[in-house]
Amino acid sequence: MPLRDIQESVQQIASAVASVLRVEVEIADSQFLRIAGTGKNEAGVLRTMAGEDHIYRESLLAGHPVVIMNPGQDERCRPCMHYGNCTETGEICCPIQLDNENIGVIGLLAFDEEQRERLFADVDAILTYLQKMAELIAIKLKEHYLYVEQLHTVEKLRVVMDEMDKAVFLVDQDNRIIQANQRARQYLQLDHDDSQTAEWIDAIRLADAAQSAPKQVVLSVGQEDKTFLFAIKPILLAGTVKEWVITLDDVQEVVQIARQVSGYSEPDPFRMIGGNSPAIVQAKEVARRVAASDSTVLLQGESGTGKELFAKAIHQASPRRDEPFLSINCAAIPEHLMESELFGYEEGSFTGARKGGKPGLFEVAGKGTLFLDEIGDMSMHLQSKLLRVLQEKELYRIGGNGKPIRLAARIIAATHLDLQERVDAGLFRLDLYYRLHVIPIHLPSLRERREDILPLANDILLAHANRVGKGLHGFSKETQNILFHHDWRGNVRELENVIEYAVNMEATSWVQPASLPIRTGRLRESSPHSVEESQGPFDWQKQGLLLKELERAAIDTAMQQIRDRNGRKEEAAALLGISRATLFRKLREYGIT
Repeated sequence: MPLRDIQESVQQIASAVASVLRVEVEIADSQFLRIAGTGKNEAGVLRTMAGEDHIYRESLLAGHPVVIMNPGQDERCRPCMHYGNCTETGEICCPIQLDNENIGVIGLLAFDEEQRERLFADVDAILTYLQKMAELIAIKLKEHYLYVEQLHTVEKLRVVMDEMDKAVFLVDQDNRIIQANQRARQYLQLDHDDSQTAEWIDAIRLADAAQSAPKQVVLSVGQEDKTFLFAIKPILLAGTVKEWVITLDDVQEVVQIARQVSGYSEPDPFRMIGGNSPAIVQAKEVARRVAASDSTVLLQGESGTGKELFAKAIHQASPRRDEPFLSINCAAIPEHLMESELFGYEEGSFTGARKGGKPGLFEVAGKGTLFLDEIGDMSMHLQSKLLRVLQEKELYRIGGNGKPIRLAARIIAATHLDLQERVDAGLFRLDLYYRLHVIPIHLPSLRERREDILPLANDILLAHANRVGKGLHGFSKETQNILFHHDWRGNVRELENVIEYAVNMEATSWVQPASLPIRTGRLRESSPHSVEESQGPFDWQKQGLLLKELERAAIDTAMQQIRDRNGRKEEAAALLGISRATLFRKLREYGIT
């Protein structure tokens, strides 16, 4: 335990002793390095005492004080290099001990007669005083090592805490954070300065008092609320709570880890988009490939083709899936309100502005996804502001002149209009068009993928029938013909509405044409052959359908029938009048599951 580690404190003690006794003081460690000194010896501090350390060596090895009345003449001084020519007139030294180990020597030195008289006036009292000073130095060294050990413990605790996969806080009774690990600062967006007051601690204490199981608390982090599992333990001293230890687990992360451990794989978000036609499969494949990137996506398609469904699927398949997904219809909100919705505003920026201002959707979306639906209907003024946001990746709230807000969200836009035509007509900015048209995805209408109409219709029918508790098996052949040939200007949305109406109206086990809504009467009249022409067995060729379309529709219907009654594929083959092998080949060919 080297005294050199507390050299400054040892020197202060030496100077204090010297001023009290009015003699010179010298302190050396166990290696006889001069740690402190006064008067003539001060210049030799932190230098070795080789050749003049014999009296100190005797005291250190013997473990008791040594008194030299006549330095330079005492036989014990003979090995010293100053023997016979010593400038000292007297010397008393005493070992410094810590935990029964001699760690150094403290010596009192006289260099003239006055100092000699003071040194030897009462040797017993001087020795007692000197031993107390030796004990003081030992205590100082022990305190130093306890402090160093404490720092080491704190550092080890910090490293261990930072490596934990939980957020850990140490807080006092005034809700001040005394210490927080790296995960805690990340979870709650804390500054590196741990000494701050956190109001949310009261929420945790209240939740703990409620004894809910499991213990959960919802905390506001940034612009969103997040749910955490927590534990809180008191730190007691003499039966009194001094501080609290709080641990937090992000519920979303816990669920994700549980899924990984159990082998659960995230379902493909694009599976909710029905259809197996080449057109829709290609659209889903492009969307799936670009989901992981941050590039702007432009979804183009008629009303009801599932643009928002695609946008949500892209978000769910992206690394941003745990961040917000926000959407706004650019055609449904007046221009002056649209601007404040997108960009937000500062307090006092206009009459009626909310106190404290309001963040816009660009800001609230954070690192998530912002879906701008019907972008083709946006005004030219807002187009200019949107262009700047996409170019600069930053924005200002209305009335805000301070620090710009960084755009972190991904933008997905959609429109049922032909933007190129809008550009040619001067209704849409060309530069914004190119900013949005980075990854265009065309969503086909039902007319472009007629082979998907009946499978979609069957899925929709099953969902609505289960909801209302009806045992519907499917559509009659006449109804299938009508559904297949309809133009579906409203696409999947119109198809859903028609089938929901029919489910409520149908009284038999198979949906009949009469149960279709009145507005689809026009559809039946526009079919190549009206229902009334169909007499006796249904004649596929007489309906004028393409062979492939009819074949797929027939197979799909037969499969739906056996699914409804938990039958076997052999039964479907018998219904169709084909062999089991032919059925399996056709199922693979048309992608029917």
